[in-house]
Amino acid sequence: MDAEASDGLPALVERSTEVVVGELVDDGQALAPFAHAGVDPNETLTEDAADDLASARPARTSQTYAEQWRYFARWCADNGRHPGPRTSEANMVSYVSHLRRRGGRDGTGAPVSSLRLAMAAIRDANARAGYENWPPKKATAELIRKQAAEHARARRTPKSSPPVDAARIAHLQQGTTADTPLARWRDLTILHLGYRTRARRSEQAAYRIDSVAFEHLEDGTEQMVVGKRTSKSDHWSTGREYVVRDPVAITVVRTYISLLAELGQAEPQLPLLRGITRWGRLIPVPASGTGMTGHAVNRAFKRMVTRTPGFDAKNATSHGLRAGVPADLAAQGYSAAEILVITEDWKSTTMVEKYAKAGLRRAGKDNLGRAQQALDDLVVPPPTERTAAVERP
Repeated sequence: MDAEASDGLPALVERSTEVVVGELVDDGQALAPFAHAGVDPNETLTEDAADDLASARPARTSQTYAEQWRYFARWCADNGRHPGPRTSEANMVSYVSHLRRRGGRDGTGAPVSSLRLAMAAIRDANARAGYENWPPKKATAELIRKQAAEHARARRTPKSSPPVDAARIAHLQQGTTADTPLARWRDLTILHLGYRTRARRSEQAAYRIDSVAFEHLEDGTEQMVVGKRTSKSDHWSTGREYVVRDPVAITVVRTYISLLAELGQAEPQLPLLRGITRWGRLIPVPASGTGMTGHAVNRAFKRMVTRTPGFDAKNATSHGLRAGVPADLAAQGYSAAEILVITEDWKSTTMVEKYAKAGLRRAGKDNLGRAQQALDDLVVPPPTERTAAVERP
């Protein structure tokens, strides 16, 4: 640009320009915090948020928590105490002490898991009433630790359910022949879906009719896709799909659903596993839309165990179905790390290794590893005659 413009105005000088974005504020005006009736809205939840938080407790434990709270309320009434709305620490400690000494099926003391559940249910009920982290749990936790130590000294340690592998499922199928057709195919569905989808009993209870889809492949075969809506380890409820190509499992589930369809009970939103009376009648779905509970699934499985002659795992529960696939894969030679990748149902190899060891023992292969072989090679020689004579009185 020319040093001086033709119109007599001074020339513009090129220089770097800094643009500042700001807000004009009157220095004489003080910003006072807004409060309505002494309540700061920034520290107050909206009504919608309060309702959401009130119902955000895990649904899988709400029914058990409510049952435990009813037991606690009944105990308080029998002893002239008041359970709430703000439970005292003394009441919770006294109730857990009562369970520790006189609870359980035989009245000699409840298991540690029941004590923990009772404490959690009481604190959960108080949290729902607006008293978060109440009552204090230090004294109650001491009683629970004492119970755990006493049970450990008495060897009353909990035993895990043995894995129900493919061979045991084939054996258990004999225990369903005495039931009505509808109950028989339902129980077979529990066996095959529990095994193929590594499902806990609560996850099986959550299956709906539309959780199962049958698909035809280009080679003429068929597969079944089972959708697991949520699980204990699925904190964001993303769900999981399992592809099942076992013809036996597909036939079992398809037959069961067809029997439900004949009764007009195969709508997509209806629960898959339903209660059935001893006369073979289907129990109606309540207003809550639930079918069999997790406990009912386990009871049905236990009935199959008791009805199966010669079954070698009488203490098995429905949770053993979840361990069946890892046990079978381990018997085929897969490592715990490989099973973790194949199944995608566990986050670490801790439980997978436990199931794998059970499968190896059952297959008679647990002594083939280098670690076990090294221990087997450590042979202690038998005592000599001289040593035996010295020890003989």
